[in-house]
Amino acid sequence: MTQPSKDNLALDVAELRRRLGPVKVALIEQWIREVNGPFDAAIGACMHAEAIVLDIGCSRGDPDLPSLARGRLWVGVDMDLPGLRGNTLAGARVLAPMQRLPFADASADVIVCKWVAEHLERPETEFAECRRVLKPGGALCLLTPNANSLFTVLSRAIPFRLKQVFKGRLFGVHEEDTFRVYYRANSRRRLRRLLGGLGFVEERFAWLPGMWTFFIFNAPLAKAVRALERAQVRLPGLRATTTYLMGVWRKP
Repeated sequence: MTQPSKDNLALDVAELRRRLGPVKVALIEQWIREVNGPFDAAIGACMHAEAIVLDIGCSRGDPDLPSLARGRLWVGVDMDLPGLRGNTLAGARVLAPMQRLPFADASADVIVCKWVAEHLERPETEFAECRRVLKPGGALCLLTPNANSLFTVLSRAIPFRLKQVFKGRLFGVHEEDTFRVYYRANSRRRLRRLLGGLGFVEERFAWLPGMWTFFIFNAPLAKAVRALERAQVRLPGLRATTTYLMGVWRKP
């Protein structure tokens, strides 16, 4: 599968600027640096030249995670057929549910789940399948909303259809790329119980702010919320209510 050219990526950015305006786009780019940047660094620390990487829940692919391309093979996995068809980043694409991955035991070096854990109805089953597919010493890398954050509390209060419309208008997201959420694996305590029970060892964990991006319709307000969130993540008493959770867990 061919990689997208720099010209095509430039056209995508130009189209986004046209739809959202330069101020919103600049704020989104800042959010990408502050959220995707640390996650990409965590993935990169797990990579090597011969790595087989499963990008579960990949949809159309994520150009903001360049470390996924540093291994031997990047496999995109999803049940979203339109998203998979639009994915020009992964070296291979597989239509499959997370609870029944069509891969041999101990066949993958790294599994990446970005914005996936919040959608799992039976996280015990899905994470057990990840353990089966990972090689000994393999890494499971997660980035997901924190169930204890204000972001998640508000998200739960918004009807699903309204979320689709809201994300489409605010960020230019395809409506079909908004999926139902359950938040059954979305706290550090819950992840430690689920993954620890499967034998995974927590190697890296971080709280990441990022709710401020939902206020980009008003740049001064977005910047003020960002400042508050950056202070929040430095305070031990409030850190556990930060917007996102990011971590790496190793299979022994």
